[in-house]
Amino acid sequence: MVKLAPRQVGRCGELLVQYMLLKWGVESSPLTTDTGIDLVAYSGIKGKPLTIQVKTSSHLGPAGDKWLLWQIPEDCPADYIAAVDLVRNKFWLIRTERFKQIARPVGNRRLRLWWSLPGYESKRIKRREEDFGDYCMDVAIPKAFGLE
Repeated sequence: MVKLAPRQVGRCGELLVQYMLLKWGVESSPLTTDTGIDLVAYSGIKGKPLTIQVKTSSHLGPAGDKWLLWQIPEDCPADYIAAVDLVRNKFWLIRTERFKQIARPVGNRRLRLWWSLPGYESKRIKRREEDFGDYCMDVAIPKAFGLE
């Protein structure tokens, strides 16, 4: 795989989220400027738009097989955070308030969320991907947009 520039990685994450939303019948559109919101998404069933901040991660660790990490500003205005795993083409859709509750503060008024990948056990990384099943795209998209 070709090494992508950071902007390309971010754009790939946005396109993946848009693609999966569209498969559920949810229309979405990117914003042209960075205001802390990457996508505005709408489903006629719920009848109101939702805003999404997309954060894209690749696998981290010595062999690229240990954990995922996402970071947002404390004042993120989006309704949801889409935490994308670009390597496996999947994401987790987490309400921003919930992301803020479970993330850890880091410098410069930012919050960081991370968890270990399946098959990796660590004393340092307590959260595992399995703990976030309710936020996985196939579960969270129908809930967020009233498609259940």
